[in-house]
Amino acid sequence: AWEGKAMRKTVSIFHYELKMQAKRPAVWGVFLAATAMAQLDCFPSAQNLARLSFLTQPAYFVHRVMTLDALLLLFGLAILLANRFPADRKTAMGHLFRSYPLERRQYILGKLLGGFCLAYLLTALFLLCNTAVYVLAAPFAIAPWEWLVPLGKALALCAFPASWFTGLAAVALPGLVDIRLFYAAAALFFGWNAATVGSAESMPFCLLTAGDLSRLLWAHPKWPGLAWGSVLANAAFLLGGGVLCACLPFWKLSFWRRRL
Repeated sequence: AWEGKAMRKTVSIFHYELKMQAKRPAVWGVFLAATAMAQLDCFPSAQNLARLSFLTQPAYFVHRVMTLDALLLLFGLAILLANRFPADRKTAMGHLFRSYPLERRQYILGKLLGGFCLAYLLTALFLLCNTAVYVLAAPFAIAPWEWLVPLGKALALCAFPASWFTGLAAVALPGLVDIRLFYAAAALFFGWNAATVGSAESMPFCLLTAGDLSRLLWAHPKWPGLAWGSVLANAAFLLGGGVLCACLPFWKLSFWRRRL
């Protein structure tokens, strides 16, 4: 009974986080901006089809949207999620949370789960919307399996780990360091990701969307090889890095009573 009650408290924090974030116009502004950029880049118009020789392949389309355009979405979400712990210290919500019989772990876990779920759900919706437009607008026939398979792989193999890392790191780290320091570090990290271009060699394992995990979606004909060690290293960085960031607030004993 106690475990069930504790879980309900965590779920209530999670539900509050997801609900509050979904109501923020800025969240949907970031989503729409990233979607518009993806359409400008990958819409199957005559100009884009002439510019991108592989755009006739649905797997390439999903790969490009995930590796390039989803990066903008995740960066915007990271900035918006960064204030979740600091905001509670500056508003009455912190005092409200402390007025309930709420444990530190329940509060932290609910916040972290809310950040991850928001990042993943919006990334999944982003991929679904852009793929739907591509399939409906393409001036050539596309069999269902041609886009369903790469889309499913993108949701499971790329969107999940990228959202996991982004959501957990963006919520957890600003609760421990000055939020301005987090903004600066996030800008450098995402800028480096955006500036890193693909090559025949293994990509850096610490890339968010363009690491070698993305080669499971589509491989350039000139670079057909797949370095499984690099793929696993990329997955370990995103999943393990997210877990590490999420653990930091739990390890800091003063996080709940003194800082909230």
